[in-house]
Amino acid sequence: MRKTVRLSLDAEPILGCKYVKHWRRAYWERRDDLDELDYFELLETQKPKEAVKQFVLSEIDPGKDSLIKIRIFRKQKDILVIKSDHSVMDGGGFYDYLSLLCNIYNELLKDPHYSVTVNWPPKRGLKQIFKHYSIFMKIKSLLQERGFHPTWSFPSIGHGKEKKNYILRTITPERFDHIRNYGKQHQATINDMLLTASFRALFKLQEKKPKKRMTLAVPTDLRALVPTKKADSVANLVASTFVNLKFDPHDSFDKNLQEISKQMKKKKEIYLGLGQMFVIHNLFRFNYKMTSWGWHRIQKGLRRKNKMHPIITNVGRIEATERHFGSVEIEDAHIITPINWAPSFSMGISSYKKKITLSVGFCEDSYTPATIEKFLDLLLAELPK
Repeated sequence: MRKTVRLSLDAEPILGCKYVKHWRRAYWERRDDLDELDYFELLETQKPKEAVKQFVLSEIDPGKDSLIKIRIFRKQKDILVIKSDHSVMDGGGFYDYLSLLCNIYNELLKDPHYSVTVNWPPKRGLKQIFKHYSIFMKIKSLLQERGFHPTWSFPSIGHGKEKKNYILRTITPERFDHIRNYGKQHQATINDMLLTASFRALFKLQEKKPKKRMTLAVPTDLRALVPTKKADSVANLVASTFVNLKFDPHDSFDKNLQEISKQMKKKKEIYLGLGQMFVIHNLFRFNYKMTSWGWHRIQKGLRRKNKMHPIITNVGRIEATERHFGSVEIEDAHIITPINWAPSFSMGISSYKKKITLSVGFCEDSYTPATIEKFLDLLLAELPK
């Protein structure tokens, strides 16, 4: 595994880089000390869950640390944890990296002298998306998108960035089948149902019930806009779309589901996130210092107003058949989304063999664990049993 990880840093050159900030522009610079980095370690421990949590909650500095860190925590069984800095890859990029890692590992099993093909020059930018669409399509997508102005936020107790934690909840394969079948009966996806349940749970969490339409941000994978549905390399190609719903105590789950499903279907027709990312892409033509200043101003305003769309991100399904390490039997797998602090909040959704895992990463001086637990209780109670 150590050799596999090291070769992956060569196969995708960006993973062997460090992030360099310069007033004119920020850039990735290839490292010359890769063999000295702590990109892999096997640790034997009597408390694997505690060790995993400590590792997951530690930070990666993209300007100093390895962008990829992998640990195997061993007791009677092994727990493999793959950790990356979000700046270098999104959820879709993680799946691309996982495929690469499995492929190299399996090739090394057959040939210990296996050498990788270097993906050079790496094409990681948004041009690989934009080249398939006219300027008219990009503007149309932007004009038909709604929801950029925050209307609410997850209930918080401050804006602290300390006491990092995460909470996981699972939906069993049996209940997964029931939820999926229920969705098919209502011409809705599982994602539609989870978004609907999230809205209804958030409405119940609010001490003062909102009177206007409230918005959730839904990260979308721009790879879906490419004919092959694949990126040219490991990258961060995520955008966001927005869905909204108005609180009505008399509305049923089915009525809300119908509206959310209708919105999501319509958004797929306008190329999810295309226009938004086209604007952001052009904003980054300004120098790094100016862009960074503008972003910090936006963050300051969000903290002052204490409003930011809650984010519900479906990272997708971990394919057991496509991604494996030799003949090792994988019992379970899930993804833990990044840690957030107020007013930012996100919940991640991933699945493996029809088992759904919900993950919320947060700072306890922004959100109390009790509030997170209550939100997840309410969400699960909304879904068909």
